[in-house]
Amino acid sequence: MGDKLNFSEVFADLPEVLFPYDRSLPVRGWLVQGPTHQVVFWHSAERYESAEHSHPYAEWGIVITGWCDITTPHGTERYEAGEVFSLAPSVPHSSVTSDDYRSMDVFFSPDHLKAEDR
Repeated sequence: MGDKLNFSEVFADLPEVLFPYDRSLPVRGWLVQGPTHQVVFWHSAERYESAEHSHPYAEWGIVITGWCDITTPHGTERYEAGEVFSLAPSVPHSSVTSDDYRSMDVFFSPDHLKAEDR
C-alpha cells in the first residue's frame, strides 16, 4: 500500500471534505459519514491556522503526526502526536497546526461537513 501515512492513498475510497473556502489552502480532509457522527482524517502539509469558530455539538480528536495548538476562552493548549483533545458544544476555539499535521476528528453531528461530489 505504500506510505501508511499517505492519507490521499490510504483513504482514496473516501470522499474528500468540501471546503467552503480557498482550495489553495494546505489542508485536506477525508470524510467518514455516519448517521449521527462524522469522522474526518485531516492532513495539513504546511502550518495552518483556523479562525475562531464554534459549533453546537462536541468535537473529539487525536493527533497522529505533528502538533496542534487549540485556543479556547480558557487559554491555549498544545496537543502532540498520540494526544487526545475534546471540545464541548458551543465553545469558541481556533487552532494552529504544524507542518505535516495529521489527525482524526470526530464531530458529534451528522452534518458538520459536506463531501465533494465524486
